[in-house]
Amino acid sequence: MRTSRFYTSLRRSPVYRLMPNSTIVLFFLTMAVMLWTLDARESDQQRTDLAKDTLWAEQTMRLRLDGHQAELAQMARDIGREELTEEGFLVQASQFLGNTPEMAAVVWADASYIVRWVAPYEESGLSAGAGISGQRVDAYLAARNDGHPRFSQPYQSEGGDWRFDLMVPVYRDTQFRGMVIGIYQAGAFVRRVPPSWFAEKYHLALQSGGLNLARNAQSQPPLGVMQSIRLGGTSLALVARPVRGDVNKNRLIQLGLITGLSVLTLLSLFSLSRHIRRRIEAERERDRVYKLSREWLGVMREDTTLLHMNPAFVQGLGYSAEQLQGTSFLNYVDPQQREPTRQLIRQLLEAGSVDRYVETRMLSRDGRVLSLAWAMSPLLDAGVLYLSGRDITAEKQAEQALRHEYMFRKAMEDSLVVGIRAIDLDGRISYVNPAFCRITGYGEDELIGLRPPYPYWSPDVAPLNYDALRQTLSGDNSHQLFESVMQRKSGEKFYGQMLISPLIDADGIHTGWMAALTDMTDKREAQQALEAANERFIAVIEGLDAAVAVVRPDSQQLLFCNKRYRQWLAAASEEHEYEYCDLRLRQMLQHANTDQELWLDDPGRWYLLRSRPVRWVDGHNVQMLILTDITEQHDAEQRYEEQMQKLQATSRLITMGEMASTLAHELNQPLSAIANYQAGCVERLRQGKATPASLIPVMEKITAQAERAGKIVRRVREFVKQSEPVRKAADVGEIIDAALAIAEIEARRLASSINVHLAANLPLVHVDPILIEQVLLNLIKNGMEAMQQLPPDQRQLEISVQRQHSKRIEVAIVDRGHGVPDALKSQLFDAFFTTKGDGMGMGLNICRSIVEFHQGQLSVEDHPLGGTIFRFTLPVFEP
Repeated sequence: MRTSRFYTSLRRSPVYRLMPNSTIVLFFLTMAVMLWTLDARESDQQRTDLAKDTLWAEQTMRLRLDGHQAELAQMARDIGREELTEEGFLVQASQFLGNTPEMAAVVWADASYIVRWVAPYEESGLSAGAGISGQRVDAYLAARNDGHPRFSQPYQSEGGDWRFDLMVPVYRDTQFRGMVIGIYQAGAFVRRVPPSWFAEKYHLALQSGGLNLARNAQSQPPLGVMQSIRLGGTSLALVARPVRGDVNKNRLIQLGLITGLSVLTLLSLFSLSRHIRRRIEAERERDRVYKLSREWLGVMREDTTLLHMNPAFVQGLGYSAEQLQGTSFLNYVDPQQREPTRQLIRQLLEAGSVDRYVETRMLSRDGRVLSLAWAMSPLLDAGVLYLSGRDITAEKQAEQALRHEYMFRKAMEDSLVVGIRAIDLDGRISYVNPAFCRITGYGEDELIGLRPPYPYWSPDVAPLNYDALRQTLSGDNSHQLFESVMQRKSGEKFYGQMLISPLIDADGIHTGWMAALTDMTDKREAQQALEAANERFIAVIEGLDAAVAVVRPDSQQLLFCNKRYRQWLAAASEEHEYEYCDLRLRQMLQHANTDQELWLDDPGRWYLLRSRPVRWVDGHNVQMLILTDITEQHDAEQRYEEQMQKLQATSRLITMGEMASTLAHELNQPLSAIANYQAGCVERLRQGKATPASLIPVMEKITAQAERAGKIVRRVREFVKQSEPVRKAADVGEIIDAALAIAEIEARRLASSINVHLAANLPLVHVDPILIEQVLLNLIKNGMEAMQQLPPDQRQLEISVQRQHSKRIEVAIVDRGHGVPDALKSQLFDAFFTTKGDGMGMGLNICRSIVEFHQGQLSVEDHPLGGTIFRFTLPVFEP
């Protein structure tokens, strides 16, 4: 507070007399600053509104341009698929242009830059047959290179108006076919594409490199604030500027108010001087009370800025008066209470001159948290609040400590699942916690004060409980644990366990007994259920038709074995407490990481050994071994493999039988030639005309024809020879050549040709060559027979081989026949299923078995151009 000396010197000072005039000048300066601030704020608001409106307009324009692009892209797809004629193009383009006034024309130019279709002719500036030039060529090449729509740079038409194009590439099966071009008019673009509300509110101009191409019809002059919307991939930008509005009437009103307020202020200065002296005297008296009070007294403005503080206020917070003055009262309030305190002060000011009392936590300079009870009294005329606070920190700490202690104990009692009961030395119940009430079903008011016998004792064991209680009260046992059957209020019986200990007060005097009650019913039932489950488990394991053993791997101790194990492996008797693995079981443990088949000489059968790690009852990890007798299954698989080998050999013989006439014809040619050559030699010898020089070429021809016949016989003999399957490293090209040596004979009979395509650098495959030849010959023969309805020049069978990945190669046999109906594909590889009138239905089934024997897959699919593709994979040889 200011002292009397201050006010006396103030009245004698020239500054005191100049204060009213200074106040007026300061008032006018303040108003000027306010007007400048309002103008700056208005400019900032315009920038903010322009940025928001530009974002909305840009999204709307993007959606509209995306719609244009989608329409042109649809035309491009229809043209690429040759589904759109010139007449259809003109109709579709006219409909599109009718809904898109900003676009002047739509043009289709082919891949050689020649315009083919134009709609409409009079607006495009282009004619059919003309070439593309200028800015269009750059955009054309850019769209063609990256495969995406592109905008061109702006250009001027013959009429002088600015235009730009949207290029959309046309493809057919990934082949570039041309470009669909949408021609935009810059003026119509500015008028039609931006939203109407955006065009009415702002001055819009379409620019390119600083050059104005077109603008909207906004008549008001634009302001300096601007925002741009760029068209991706071009230098085009739509620039928006807010327009200058009418004269700001609010500003004129503000100037009038400032003038009026200044006049009123001048008049009020005369009355103000008469009150200054009386106020100085009143302030002197107030300062005395202010300084002597031990309560925290202060004055703050409505915005919580501290104006005055008494010494108690200053000393309590630990700051100086200069440090506190001008700061916010809320700065010293606990952060968690700042917002509620702010709301309370606002409510207090809205309620008027009504005193309020509130408690807050204040933060002192040294970090202490002080609790104060405040009385707040608003003085609305002066725009201030008077504060009067009393330090209640010690009272709050004591109250908080007591509350924490109570809540801690209450939480402990409520969270316990164990029932707590206290009795005095006479056995009278003095305390029970909620858990005890929940367990027994009785309320606290029903139990407090009761003497034994207690109502939760079961009648049939009440005498035993009474004897145990008398023993406890006599003090024979300081701690006692006993279990007994008890009864809830509902009559339900449960198994309870009670731990009793003496109750000692703070003076060390024994005042009673404390008992902890635990409901053991669920534990007992779980134990009984576990025992029953264990018995059922042992019964199931003993009844299994498999040998089961549990072994500890580190010590090789046999922890458990069932009856079948003892029968098969003759384990030690169950009478021994600890059993150990025999020699055969130790050998099995060496292979315990994988499932495998084992032959045991005794009893002379095949077994499947499976091993699984499990956790034993003692918590340690053990190994469980399961032996299953698979002798019958093993014998059946062996018989199946032998039958499949015989069936494959039989299939090869059948194939050769079907080709017998063709092979006989092929063999007849070289044999006939040999006979004719020999007859000629004999005739020359008889006539005496033979010389060594004339007979040698004939004999060489006889040798060649004999080798040709021998090669055919050798190929047939190797193909039909029955032998065990032997997989080895083989060249897939040589396998195909061996199969073609026989298949080409059938191909000549069926007037078909076979084309082979081998990929470069194919690796060796790990196969049985004869079996793969059988697969190839069967699929080739089926493909040629499927093409018999075609003319001979179209009976082309394709064989292609390529590497599928690092461990597989893929062989494909492609024919152009009648194909396989979808309804028959699922049965195509089934045994005895055939689509031929004289077929047995085993060929494709055997082929699939052979491919799967080589860890491959055989599949069938339709050829896109008609016919069928059979694919099968073979494993790459890995040394």
